[in-house]
Amino acid sequence: MKPFTVSLIALSFTALVGCAQSTANTQKTDEAPTQVTAELQQSILNFSHPSPHLMAGGQPKMSDFVALNEAGVSAVINFRSHPEMRDIHEAQWTTAQQMAYYHIPIAGADDLSEENVARLHQTLAANAQQNVFMHCASSNRVGAMMALRAAWHQGASKEEALAIGEQYGLGSLRKHVEQLLSE
Repeated sequence: MKPFTVSLIALSFTALVGCAQSTANTQKTDEAPTQVTAELQQSILNFSHPSPHLMAGGQPKMSDFVALNEAGVSAVINFRSHPEMRDIHEAQWTTAQQMAYYHIPIAGADDLSEENVARLHQTLAANAQQNVFMHCASSNRVGAMMALRAAWHQGASKEEALAIGEQYGLGSLRKHVEQLLSE
């Protein structure tokens, strides 16, 4: 073989090995946005999908957790209070679907605290770029928590925070959230 041909083969081999190593070292750090079916959206009360990786709604049924998992959800954040969850075995349902489960009980306006909002912020940060479904009974508490998070942890103005809260279902807790954002 001529020296030029050997050099060309060696250069090609080096480039090929470099590409293979580059591909092998690439790790998936970002889940694909969820592909939620119309059936699932109709099944969950007040379902919303305000951002590519975050969804919200009311209380899902056991079968909805299967559908959420199939849609690519990897974590669930539950804002319902302990008494509300007495007969609902959601932790078992989610973990059976290989989804992470987080429970931040919010019984009402008094639980919209800086501590609980910080827990939400930390939970979402720990699951950044993962597909997360958040819920309470109707999505009102989800919206309240997301509005407060936007203001207290993400620098949103009061108006911006309330708009974010509305995207996630903020309703009857709006006046209390406005009050907290004015303090």
